[in-house]
Amino acid sequence: MKRILLPTDFSSISINAIEYAVSLYKESKCEFYVLNVYRVPYATNEELMENDAQQLAIVEAEMYDASKKSLKELVTGFEKNENHVFHTISDYNFFINSVKQAAMDKDIELIVMGTKGATGAKEIFLGSNTGDVLMKTDCNVIAVPENSVYKSPKEIVFPTDFKLRYELKDLAPLIELAQTNQSTLRILHFSQDGRLTQEQESNKQILESYMEPVEHTFHTLTNIDFEEALNCFAQSRGNVDMIAMISGHYNFFQRLFFRPKVMELSFHTQIPLYVLHHKE
Repeated sequence: MKRILLPTDFSSISINAIEYAVSLYKESKCEFYVLNVYRVPYATNEELMENDAQQLAIVEAEMYDASKKSLKELVTGFEKNENHVFHTISDYNFFINSVKQAAMDKDIELIVMGTKGATGAKEIFLGSNTGDVLMKTDCNVIAVPENSVYKSPKEIVFPTDFKLRYELKDLAPLIELAQTNQSTLRILHFSQDGRLTQEQESNKQILESYMEPVEHTFHTLTNIDFEEALNCFAQSRGNVDMIAMISGHYNFFQRLFFRPKVMELSFHTQIPLYVLHHKE
């Protein structure tokens, strides 16, 4: 049974991500852990600690009760599915600490969370919480932009430079997802001249052997900006439903999702990102 962590602050963005996860794995047996992390605002906390520790305890208890009540209302609102079991967690903590603790305690294999998406001139796709989860946990992560509307992922783009030697255990969750949804994997290689070194060719052959159980195609784009290339490829396909990446490609992450940029990358605001962690 899959164990999936679903952080929520009860915003429409986080609830959309939960609904995405429930729909994506509707045919799979899953235990969903819906996590709400809360804290007394810093200024209020400081004031109460100085003047009335007992009042602070009362405020924390009230927040806990409100969290538990809201979580119960949330999970009871989902359509019944005999494949799914829901658990709720209310935690007074810092967000990333709570996520890491829950992931360890519950043996979580996947985290699905919402992200606000690119906003303003900087066009930074991932919010700080999503970025922290990607970089500071060992779990696979699906980041669901606020504008995403669930569609079964029939076409998944997998960008690569073939410099990472893949392991089947890293790719197994993606292959399983593709098999379940009858997805086609579009393996997209970026290159200056289209040529591969001997090591890259070997890594490509290994990757191709892993992909045999699912429909897949290879594509190469040369002499083009990485971000623009991925954007154009996603737009030209017209039906890309997910982008999947291996976390070993940190250069991809830094270039694509964290550095400020002025160009508009349309896939940022609508296509979920599936990050698979490379296990050393």
